[in-house]
Amino acid sequence: MNKYALLGIIGLIFSACGGEESSENQQTPKARPLAAPFRFQRKIEVKPGLTYDLLTWGRGKDSTSAYLILRSDSTDQQFKAVPAGELSGKPLDAWDMDLDTDGNPELVLQVRLSKELTDLYIHEFDRNGNSAIIRFPSLSDRAMKGFKGKDKIYIKDGNLRRDFLYQDPEDPKAKPVIRTLEYRLRNNAFSINELEKEQQK
Repeated sequence: MNKYALLGIIGLIFSACGGEESSENQQTPKARPLAAPFRFQRKIEVKPGLTYDLLTWGRGKDSTSAYLILRSDSTDQQFKAVPAGELSGKPLDAWDMDLDTDGNPELVLQVRLSKELTDLYIHEFDRNGNSAIIRFPSLSDRAMKGFKGKDKIYIKDGNLRRDFLYQDPEDPKAKPVIRTLEYRLRNNAFSINELEKEQQK
């Protein structure tokens, strides 16, 4: 993507946001919608001088779109655009983390696939701004057969966890329980461990 196209994208975004008012006249501002075709934006400051803007855009169905990551390194005056690809699901939130503690931030985009099921799109960026896609594991076939919703993905004590309601698919009389999965990241690949109740605290 050339710099003129990038400037055009940024101009569309800020034209939708409007200018800032003085602090004397400023009241609680209402969130203004992004200019079409943009649907979602999150600004993530990884450290002073290094900021990522994550955007999604599309027309038609909200459940299908594409996403883009803008990397702004104002310290070294380096600016990059990463057209990340197609997106399935409705964006919910975005944040950064460093699960493998290698100093390279992982940018996370959380989407809702259905009323009860969510997913993550993850990109790791090195010091030069190069991006690597990290695939977040889907629930197993057996887990999906017993899946009853209440899907929640979150960070706790520096670890990525996922809670969901599960009922044994072979026993319709079984009481639904909350299962908790913990994800560890190494060499840009996840390992999964299911936590017992005493480990979930």
